[in-house]
Amino acid sequence: MNQSYWTNRFFAFINWFNRERVTLLIGSILLLLGAIYPWYRLPPETLEAFGTNLFWANAVRVPLALCAIAGFTYTFIFHIRQAPRLVFWGALIPILLFPYFITTWSPAVSFIAAEYYNQGEKVSSHVDKNFSEVQAQWKQNIVLDNPDIPTSTFGLKIEDSRFFQLPSWDKVILEGFSYKNSFFAFIGQGWSFSLIGVLICLMGFYLAWEQQGINSLTKDMKILVPVSLLLFSAILGSHIYFNIINYQLNVQFAKGEYSQVVNTSQVLTRLYPPLQGDEEFLERLARAELYTDVPEPGLVNFIQGLENYKDSNFLEAESYFQKSLEIQPNRFLVRGYLVAALLNRGTNYFNEPNTRNAGTAADIFEKAFSIFPGHVEALYDLMLARVVNGEFQKSAEVAKKIIDGQKYFQEPGIGLMGQAYVHLTWNEYNKGNISKTWERYRQSVDTKAWNESGIEE
Repeated sequence: MNQSYWTNRFFAFINWFNRERVTLLIGSILLLLGAIYPWYRLPPETLEAFGTNLFWANAVRVPLALCAIAGFTYTFIFHIRQAPRLVFWGALIPILLFPYFITTWSPAVSFIAAEYYNQGEKVSSHVDKNFSEVQAQWKQNIVLDNPDIPTSTFGLKIEDSRFFQLPSWDKVILEGFSYKNSFFAFIGQGWSFSLIGVLICLMGFYLAWEQQGINSLTKDMKILVPVSLLLFSAILGSHIYFNIINYQLNVQFAKGEYSQVVNTSQVLTRLYPPLQGDEEFLERLARAELYTDVPEPGLVNFIQGLENYKDSNFLEAESYFQKSLEIQPNRFLVRGYLVAALLNRGTNYFNEPNTRNAGTAADIFEKAFSIFPGHVEALYDLMLARVVNGEFQKSAEVAKKIIDGQKYFQEPGIGLMGQAYVHLTWNEYNKGNISKTWERYRQSVDTKAWNESGIEE
């Protein structure tokens, strides 16, 4: 009798724990993981140097934790058909718009991510093109590439009417909503877990309605589609609107209406933060301020630095950028140009055949790294310069920093990581540690061996 009772209870539990509850449970677990793991990852020392952080990028996990609790509640306590499906649809919208919010309202974070990604791509290209030279311990024939200019955070710039043609609208997705590689290279596991978790929870809700699930989905779509289109239109309209104002500022500047340019520009940088990292916008603002006799010292030094940079007077440019940064430490575009000026000077010392000076170049690269911690190209150049100068221990220290920095990338650069482990190999060899040399060499050719010894050694 007792055995029959527990058997019946067991089968009743199995029947109660049906496919929709299992589906909702899985989705809720993923939502919980999405609330635990970070949504975006960048080196903290770099964020600190730029005067920014990822607080708001990761604060969005709080409402997702509430969704996870709601999912567990409707899995075990309430009937699934009573679940607020539109709340979960509403949670999906900020998840999908997460790239837009970060790149639009945290331009410094967007700038850092884009710079890291572009630097990584450039360094990987250098490794591929110069593999025999960078692989050799004796690097006297290696030539370093000059850095590119910093990337503007005002990516969705409407140049002409062709923007409104259908083939050009991939730019809206890549730049306007920031669904681009440079952003997703640093996306955290929390964002992925949250996206998948919400979709699975919604699937569980509609499974609970059985044959009526399609009707329920259609009913919800009648509300969601208009709201989504309205939101999409509002975001796209804001991009177009600020582009129109930016164009009008060009017209006003050409007409000599400098006071209006200054006043409008100052308001615009608060309403549309991506303009804070656009060279043309800042240069126009600085010149307008000069003509109105109310120059902002930081901006004036910036445009003087730009003029010298464009003329390849990198030492003078560096001086002006440094002064600008001292006045306005959080102006991220100035910091990017200052590092570019330093790297240009360093590569000139390194590449010049007659006055080739790897030691001086290394010192300059070290300074660039201190201004932009984790700068991939600066670290790579520094690592090579140290070896050319015969400083294998210092080169190995830089290699460890490169390996440590690559953990923030979704996909670490294989060529760059391989080169970092090669430099660790040479250091161990020069110290006479043969067993460690072999271990480091394995790490330089086998990605599976990257974490065997750790990077803390």
